[in-house]
Amino acid sequence: MARQLVQCTLPHSDPGDVPLWKRTNGNLTLVIDPFKDRKTGKALYPYGTIPRLLLFWIVTEATQNKSRHIRLGNSLDAFIRAVGLSPRTGGGKRSDAKRLTSQIERLVRASISFESELETHRAWVDMKIASRAEFWFDPARTNQDNLWDSWIKLGEEFYEAITAAPVPVDVRALRALKRSPLALDLYAWLTYTTFTASRKGKSRTVPWEGLHAQMGAEYSEVRDFKKKVIVTLRKVQLAYPAMKVESTKAGLIIHPSRTAIPPTKFKPLQSLQ
Repeated sequence: MARQLVQCTLPHSDPGDVPLWKRTNGNLTLVIDPFKDRKTGKALYPYGTIPRLLLFWIVTEATQNKSRHIRLGNSLDAFIRAVGLSPRTGGGKRSDAKRLTSQIERLVRASISFESELETHRAWVDMKIASRAEFWFDPARTNQDNLWDSWIKLGEEFYEAITAAPVPVDVRALRALKRSPLALDLYAWLTYTTFTASRKGKSRTVPWEGLHAQMGAEYSEVRDFKKKVIVTLRKVQLAYPAMKVESTKAGLIIHPSRTAIPPTKFKPLQSLQ
């Protein structure tokens, strides 16, 4: 996953018809300018688990192939499985096929900004996730191959941002946690935070208020968010058993431990360029 999207995550639920959506972690802020429905003018935000799974897949493809051109293939069945979903799950609007084709357009047609602000320094990058795309998928006929490939071309600034220092994750963990956006966020964040704690040789304490601002904006009360995190951590622990995290009244303590992915694949976190 892109390191900025580990620090500041996408919406868990639909923000509704609002002009912009923001999430802040320390001095880093993520701003999403949504795609507008051409008929109604309604803001269409990427939200929930599917955009997260799509981003894991897109960042992996971009990093491994070193290309802005991301081929989705000519089979919706195959693409759904590649992302980690099932073409046979659900029906109608709630099917994985229908939700994926809706969410991928919301995701790639959105514009996002990463903003960094210190007392004497400000930096930002505004970017389109994809500058071009072509989809031939029919969610009503997922098992029917098309004559032409579907593809997206990532925006240049977005491509540079997500490939600068991506955070490696375990695909098996993603599959186990794929029904919970909070679980996916916590797993990616804990993977990186464990790495940084192990590299420095000391534990890191993150207050509940800070974690709430980072990934709990949908919870109006910090105490409600805390309860949800404690329950979700049990699921994350099953997917990442080597993780050593302690829940206290003040926050989470992440202890040095074996990382989910070999540390040689990590790059140190850099300032926003």
